[in-house]
Amino acid sequence: MKSKTVLIVEDNDLNRKLFENLIGQIFSFQSAKNGLEAVSMTAEKAYDLILMDIQMPQMDGISAMKKIRQGNSTCPILAVTAFAEESDRSIFLDHGFDDFITKPIRPKEFIQLIRQHLSGAKKTPDSTQSSASSAEILNTEIITQLLKYNSKSLIRQILEDFLQECKETEQLIAQGYPEAEFEHLLEKIHIIKGNSGTLGAMRIYEAALRAEDLGRNKKTAEFHEAIKIIQNEITQFREFLKQETIFEP
Repeated sequence: MKSKTVLIVEDNDLNRKLFENLIGQIFSFQSAKNGLEAVSMTAEKAYDLILMDIQMPQMDGISAMKKIRQGNSTCPILAVTAFAEESDRSIFLDHGFDDFITKPIRPKEFIQLIRQHLSGAKKTPDSTQSSASSAEILNTEIITQLLKYNSKSLIRQILEDFLQECKETEQLIAQGYPEAEFEHLLEKIHIIKGNSGTLGAMRIYEAALRAEDLGRNKKTAEFHEAIKIIQNEITQFREFLKQETIFEP
């Protein structure tokens, strides 16, 4: 299937790197960092499938998809979003997407869905696939799936990159997140939520999920406690990764 080329449109560097490595094992790919860049690229080249992140600066995924459709592109365009439930599928289809993928992704289902659309089939992945256990610091099922498509050293490096990304959030929290930086902190927590879920860092994911919800709803006291939990979970994950042997040769 290397003859098939997928366009990955994703502004989050870590997510984009993960998608590239998953997809690159099976298909050819090119990447765009925002909707404007994707529109420009599709005007120059025909792609077999497009993965379109919804939340992006400059031009959001829905606007970019509609611009691409206006250029007479008929390839499948799959929405990638952290905000949708299965019941929201019809909303994305009504906008003009062929399907959607929710973050955090599950590698096996992610590849299966792309295969199905590239082959012309539109049957969605089996919804009975087991979900990640929230009890684990690092979900072994997710890591096992990731290792089917990537080397141990690469996944280890992606996890290290994730922790480096977490440092920026830790620094904002340490500064007391002044009002001028509050929205920026919420955006960082949102990114951590998506990336931790994708990588199987489920305790960080749950902590970020709760903190983001409290922050968006202006529950200040509860939010203050929730970010302490995020800090603690990041620290525990960092120590856990130092001792984890699954990535050793």
